[in-house]
Amino acid sequence: MVGGFLLYFSVLPHPLATPDSPHSPGLISKYNSSGDPGSGQDWTVYVGGGTQDMSVMTMGFFPEIITIDAGDSITFINNSSEVHTVTFLSGNPPINPFSPLADVKIGGNVYNGTTVVSSGMLLPGQSYTLTFTNPGVYIYQCIYHAGMVGIVVVNPAGTPYPMTQAQYNQVAYQEVTQSLSNGESIFQQVNIPATPGPNGTTVWHVNAGLTTPAVASVQLTPASGSDVTGTAQLAIVSPGEMSVEVDLSGLTPGKTYQVQIFTGASEAGGRLTYTLNPVVGGSNGTGTSITTVKVEPLDPYIPGSYGIPAASWYVNVSSGDTAVSLGDVIAPAASAMRFLPSTLTIHVGDTVTWTVNAPDEVHTVTFVPQGMEIPEFGTPVSLIPAGGPVFNGSGYYNSGPLLPGQSYSLTFTVPGVYTYVCLLHDNMGMYGTIVVLPNGPVNSQQLAQLSTMLNQLSGLSGRVYNNSAQISQVDARLSSVYGTLSQMNATMNGLQNSTASQGTLMQVVNARVSGLQSTLIVLVILVIISLLLNVVLITRRR
Repeated sequence: MVGGFLLYFSVLPHPLATPDSPHSPGLISKYNSSGDPGSGQDWTVYVGGGTQDMSVMTMGFFPEIITIDAGDSITFINNSSEVHTVTFLSGNPPINPFSPLADVKIGGNVYNGTTVVSSGMLLPGQSYTLTFTNPGVYIYQCIYHAGMVGIVVVNPAGTPYPMTQAQYNQVAYQEVTQSLSNGESIFQQVNIPATPGPNGTTVWHVNAGLTTPAVASVQLTPASGSDVTGTAQLAIVSPGEMSVEVDLSGLTPGKTYQVQIFTGASEAGGRLTYTLNPVVGGSNGTGTSITTVKVEPLDPYIPGSYGIPAASWYVNVSSGDTAVSLGDVIAPAASAMRFLPSTLTIHVGDTVTWTVNAPDEVHTVTFVPQGMEIPEFGTPVSLIPAGGPVFNGSGYYNSGPLLPGQSYSLTFTVPGVYTYVCLLHDNMGMYGTIVVLPNGPVNSQQLAQLSTMLNQLSGLSGRVYNNSAQISQVDARLSSVYGTLSQMNATMNGLQNSTASQGTLMQVVNARVSGLQSTLIVLVILVIISLLLNVVLITRRR
């Protein structure tokens, strides 16, 4: 989902148009023609995008709205690390994103506005070209990601184009930049409080992926020669409820204006979708209305997918049958393809609950033991929940696919450092770490176990990344940790050889251990995280 722009053209017949669809005639002059009209022009739309480290993925088509002529073609290029589809349903029933039909190409490479055509699964870097033969306003989507929607407006052959490809590229760049900026802000906003558990334990909460808030700001532009301008603010305030605030100026005092949301494009009309509270012009020519409306999930196969579509809505303000102000709804958003927080330190007996809070994503929480390859998502072992609710430190644990709004919980009973992945997005670096500490002070046996673990990981890193500069940094951290461990072991040996009483000995040891425990934990976590992120997952990859 992305930030947007507005295009205004003359009215065209199209599948969404209805007799009462308000339009904005005469606004073709909003843009100067940026190219000679013709037939057979080729255009490019970019599907998705993301940050270089793949931590943030946009869920939109760039540009979200593109206007072409009949006979022209659009090449859709998957520009992200996610898989996507380009699917025109033409009013037909939606396709289940979990069915094999979602993955296969449907129809050919020519679209007449009435049939179902789909690219099928587009892997990163792949493209799909479609030629449009009939004028109309056509909504398309990614089957896999609820709310990832774009619009193609097709004018009759010979109509001047509103923009060149270079100008559309600039719009796309601005949309991607806004979307990624919103996505990166997620990492500064994660603050999930822990809750009390049974018997003095704690329940910790982790976001399994996260999407920017479902909000959109619409600039309303005058139509039909009016002076009415304003904004509309849309926001999903709770599952199934959307709040819309409309603020207008340039109104006639005392006059009532109707406000509606249509599905379509403001330049060509559409079908009525939501009726909002009217706005009455005040004495100063301004007015406001606030409406809460019930909304359906973006995908009927994903009940928790409440959000605002990236495109395909527009807000229309009218006086009688005449539109006086309107604007397309473009919802800028992105998904953080990470577990947040990515590293969590808990104690034995505590529980961790992962929740998918992204309406357009599906994730898994999967602990893969050493020696086992990460399962390919879609295989039976990846889809079936495994391991039960109590994690004992070994074995294969899997949540199975978690849909938006669903959760998965594990109670940890054995101290250790455990990594887990999302089976759909492990190649994008979506993995996390749970550090489980024992209750009470750390004793010499537990320190020895930590030391053994570090030695094993260090040996593995040496075999895989002998020439890696990153491992050199890790080795430096390891040396620091080993130094701390050696000091602690020497202190403990000295205390054990002294003639002090056993009670005094234990008091001194515990005091020494407690004093260094915080430092050791921080160092251990840093080292293990670095190793796990750079070694363990890579060696498991196929």
